[in-house]
Amino acid sequence: MRIIKNIKLDIDKDAVWRYQGYSRRKVKNPNQNILQITEEEINRGYNLFKPQGIYRLIKIIDSTSREINLENGLTFEFPESIINQLKGANRLIIGVVSIGDFLEKRVSELFSQGEYLRALALDAVGSVAVEDFSQKVRNLARQEVIEQDFQTSRHFSPGYSGWDVSQQEVIFKIIPADKIGVKLTKGYMMLPQKSLSWVIGVGKKVSKSFSEDNYCKNCQFKPCKYSF
Repeated sequence: MRIIKNIKLDIDKDAVWRYQGYSRRKVKNPNQNILQITEEEINRGYNLFKPQGIYRLIKIIDSTSREINLENGLTFEFPESIINQLKGANRLIIGVVSIGDFLEKRVSELFSQGEYLRALALDAVGSVAVEDFSQKVRNLARQEVIEQDFQTSRHFSPGYSGWDVSQQEVIFKIIPADKIGVKLTKGYMMLPQKSLSWVIGVGKKVSKSFSEDNYCKNCQFKPCKYSF
């Protein structure tokens, strides 16, 4: 098990604008006031991040068309589409990451003050920040197993790709996320809200090692509103 802290985050302005419903491809003349506010909130955001991540490599005992049984006696329930993409894996990397709650507290303050544009912009900054941090942690985790001549799958998160969000509970039984200040509610929501969890398949026979580079190009969800 490894805890990651103090990684410098990089905030992509285009990504923040896309979270706000803008993109250079779709909006030729964006509102200049919104762009200025967004840049100001990006600068503010850097002082509000407290990125921390934790991940663990765990062995797979066996699997069926809908389940993967783990060495600790716990079981993940996956849709068949994910099971197919995890074929050849004999281990899983399981991780939880967060940028802390300072940013979301500031977002709440801005909403309460009626600064709605700033609140929305800063919230988008937080979403981009946690995605960037998550990718950096996944890269570190992947590199560790790749150096041992393993292949890795793409990552999967509860609530996406047809994977039921209730499976967060299994992740939190495996990962002591409280060590990085992350808790799980009864409704399977992570707190702080700018947190992410995921699993990655690992094995000598995983069909194709996945790279985080150009992740959007590998995504199958073509009508995504965040695309360029």
